Amino acid sequence: MLRRTPTRIELKIDDLEEFEAVKKARELEQKQKKTLAESASPSMHATPEVVGNKSRMDTVFQRIGYDPKPLPQPSRLPH
Repeated sequence: MLRRTPTRIELKIDDLEEFEAVKKARELEQKQKKTLAESASPSMHATPEVVGNKSRMDTVFQRIGYDPKPLPQPSRLPH
């Protein structure tokens, strides 16, 4: 394997300005989501563990392709 000499990376003012703009936009989005979540109805916060875990588990199952439903057995299929 050949070893390359390090490439110099230059940071420009435009890059800093773009970074600051993206950072502010992201902070604004997070603040809006937080205020929206705080203004949600109290019934949504009644059982956050159960609802959160269920949706989280469904998300994980969907992501990994796991379907917990039993497969139909050939002897139990409707004719």
